[in-house]
Amino acid sequence: MASLIKRAAYKLARRKFVRGFDTFCTQKNGRALMYYKTEEFLLRGFLQDFSHPNNWESFAMATVLNKLGYVVDVIDRTADLNDVKKIEDVYDIFIGLGAGDSGQYFADIAERVPNAIKVLYAMGPEPDLSNRITKARHEYFRERHPDIPVQDRRLILNVDTERLYKNTDAVIALGNEFSIGSYRHLGKPLHRVYLSTYPGLHMQYAEFAKKDPKTFLYFGGNGNITKGLDLVLEVFAKRPDLTLYIGAPSGEEDFNAFAKPIMSASPNIHHLGFVDVTSARFSEITAICGYGILPSSSEGCATSVTTCMRRGVVPVVTLESGIESVEDFGYLIPEGTVESVAQTVDMIVQRADALQEKSIKTYIESFKYTQDSYRRSLEEILITILAKK
Repeated sequence: MASLIKRAAYKLARRKFVRGFDTFCTQKNGRALMYYKTEEFLLRGFLQDFSHPNNWESFAMATVLNKLGYVVDVIDRTADLNDVKKIEDVYDIFIGLGAGDSGQYFADIAERVPNAIKVLYAMGPEPDLSNRITKARHEYFRERHPDIPVQDRRLILNVDTERLYKNTDAVIALGNEFSIGSYRHLGKPLHRVYLSTYPGLHMQYAEFAKKDPKTFLYFGGNGNITKGLDLVLEVFAKRPDLTLYIGAPSGEEDFNAFAKPIMSASPNIHHLGFVDVTSARFSEITAICGYGILPSSSEGCATSVTTCMRRGVVPVVTLESGIESVEDFGYLIPEGTVESVAQTVDMIVQRADALQEKSIKTYIESFKYTQDSYRRSLEEILITILAKK
């Protein structure tokens, strides 16, 4: 219920523009424009936990700009071209979404502020690459299940990459070399920022020993085929000796035609639906699960994985999940195929005695993905970018 109230409040509070945000300015050196989310600026007295990272990060980005001396205006990612046309060329820096459809007007905004440094905030890999691998993953599903019609999801359909890159002076990207490296061909300054996670998640030392080496968690958002839930289901349907919990929305009816028969016939697979990371249910499930499995095909950096890492859940992921150096503390799935997922799971189960050590290493690594690390890395990046103006 609490999560529904939060989402309803965010929707009601959404506004196309927030202007003149200067709460954390000690001096005013210029003006900044953000193209991101506006709800948090209107709800900060009502909803303080910002449980979804990009809710909190939008507000945090503005506070960092304030502390660097910039009064901030924010245009919401739901704005349309008529809203964009109201923007004037009065800014020193413009930073905004642009690597996905939620940032489809980045180039239009950038062209209206020619005197600003224009920074692409890339929350996913390069759009053309993302589309290719997303389509390939859906085709792989159709090859295996030609009798189940599914639509392609999570495609980026409204971004003109030529205009996008022409109007970009610098890139801030999330993730590992897969996602960040996809922008190197632009020849623009490229910076990595470490995303945040909900601050209420932590581990007590005694909890590491309680992890079950035969219990896995798939935790993901929309786009089940893109994120590899179909692969996970096929593997665990054949492994009744293992337990799988699934924390994911269930609104994709075409995918459900495939998934529901498997789950009904597999008592070891438990579908939980959407699970709020601030809930007791999330803490209970992550206390049990030894491993978090996400064979995704295209991520900037999978927030679902880093969130579970804050609970010591060992990541079992593809390179495309965007998790940096995962081999040091988790397990890398070499390919996004049923066979590769199955082989990786087999290998992990045979190494059950390594779970506690891996869980501890995972938790230590998760401190890269905190609100403090986000603020710090973003401030360092913005100082570097602004110094070149």
